[in-house]
Amino acid sequence: MAARSSSRRPFAWTEKDLARDVLPDRRQLAVALQKICRHLAVTTPEGLTPTHPTQAQAARYLHVSETALTRYLQGQRVPPEKGAAVIFETACRDAGGSQNVGITREKFLTLRSRAEQERCANCARHRERRRDAIHAAGQKLRALQDTNEELEQSAAEQARELGKLRQNVATLKQEAQRMKAAPPLPASEAGAKEFSTAVRPATLLPVPRRQGDRQQSRNRALEARNVGRRAEELLRDGRPDSTLALLRYTAEAYTPLEVALLVTLLRAQGQDELTDNLVHIYARDRNDHEVVCTALVLHEREAVADAEALLRMAAAHPGSSLSRARGAEPSI
Repeated sequence: MAARSSSRRPFAWTEKDLARDVLPDRRQLAVALQKICRHLAVTTPEGLTPTHPTQAQAARYLHVSETALTRYLQGQRVPPEKGAAVIFETACRDAGGSQNVGITREKFLTLRSRAEQERCANCARHRERRRDAIHAAGQKLRALQDTNEELEQSAAEQARELGKLRQNVATLKQEAQRMKAAPPLPASEAGAKEFSTAVRPATLLPVPRRQGDRQQSRNRALEARNVGRRAEELLRDGRPDSTLALLRYTAEAYTPLEVALLVTLLRAQGQDELTDNLVHIYARDRNDHEVVCTALVLHEREAVADAEALLRMAAAHPGSSLSRARGAEPSI
């Protein structure tokens, strides 16, 4: 071991080959460090000063790690300002002064500062790529946020539409239940009753049924308003078929007094098209007796135009729907 170590030049570990990609300022600093370290009088913990100190001994002597010292000498890393000053001052002390080291302290620290500020082209490219990646990620994030807002708006609109549909279904179910709850007449009796009513002598003056107490009148008026509001909602939602079905059901299920209330209410609300449709359906589908009763109530409520329209429509479609289906002639 002794013979092999003495055959090598002292401080051979300072003769580092620098890679081609080492930048100029870092290269100058590394070469200056190699020269400075050759002036070290390395002392072992036992107090000995070997003539062929190893790199590990020199690292312990300078209070740095062996790996860090290797990177300093190869230009891979720039030592901190305080560490570079310690290396330079130690070498000057061991060499007997800075004049024996070959470089002044100010110039050495200037080399270190320039090497630290030096930026490689790769770093610039990396920074540019990082900026591009951040910009692309920002654009993608904004696009995702816009898409999320559109989806939220679409979901809210669908939820509102679903709520309307559920409300319509509930209303139609209530109407169907009310129709089922009405006690139906046997087909034979109903047909005979409607037929006999249709051919009743016209000399009998039809009289509308009594309106009853005030509570009953208020209930009828409220129900008429509900039907009017429901028909308006269906028409506004673009559902003419449902509106027509509601008017037909109203014309079949309501009493002459209730139909008259509904006609006056719709006319007062400006729903002229709905009112005309209801008058047409009622005059076409109900028998003459009920039509005359309804016209009388309308006349009493000063809805003379609607009363005349109801009678004219009934004259154009004489008899009830059942009598017309059977081919019965209206009474004169």
